[in-house]
Amino acid sequence: MEMSYNWLAGLVTVIGTIVAIALGQLLVFKIPAIAKTRDLNNAQNKEKWRNRAKKYHDRVKISQKLGLGVNLIFYILFMPFLVTLQAQSVAKIALDVVMIMMIYDFFYYLMHRFLFHGQGYLRQVHAVHHQARSRISSIDSHLLHPVELIMGVALFYAVTSGIAIVSGQALHVSTIIIATVIYTQLNQINHCRIDLQSYPWKTLNWIAIRHDAHHLDMHKGNFATITLLYDWMFGTLEIHPIEQTAVGQNQATGK
Repeated sequence: MEMSYNWLAGLVTVIGTIVAIALGQLLVFKIPAIAKTRDLNNAQNKEKWRNRAKKYHDRVKISQKLGLGVNLIFYILFMPFLVTLQAQSVAKIALDVVMIMMIYDFFYYLMHRFLFHGQGYLRQVHAVHHQARSRISSIDSHLLHPVELIMGVALFYAVTSGIAIVSGQALHVSTIIIATVIYTQLNQINHCRIDLQSYPWKTLNWIAIRHDAHHLDMHKGNFATITLLYDWMFGTLEIHPIEQTAVGQNQATGK
């Protein structure tokens, strides 16, 4: 791949990502059930910010500032070398997005399981995030040790860069925009308090409750963050006690 600094493609990627996230949230929150969930999370966030100031104030502010800084460094110094505005097929863009998500999730699973949990060397670093117990809300996605934040973001960009370099072809700007939207928003959903009762939105309950189960105990499972495929493959898929209770109630009533 010929390495050249394509500042215009880099700028379009940044603006496109910001617009996609902002517009997506604006439209999604027009749905009453989703808006209700947002209000529930906001109430939980405010309660934590007000009553648990020592735990949240410094950590969240540092995470937000550090995250912004790390992203700016990558988008300014590296991203323009990896993206292009030249047309690519929808199939290639879709394949690249899937590859980014699945390869990232595989390495994040390994990092999360063997470095942050068990006897991992960075268990104490990750313990900062696990100060958030059940039931977590969206503010808890920012309750991170700086080392963990940098490692997570760096892994995502390393995978993105690696795919471009190995394939010998720059990634289309829409590939990065779509992958970044999925990555950031799933991390938010994973840490949201979601209690939706109707389909298709009820599916979001399952996503959130499985990560909530992970926060209950540092010694169990649900280590992946994009999908739970690798937890299923490697036998670390964990069921939340709330799900177990619901299953028991359904069996008792014959549902």
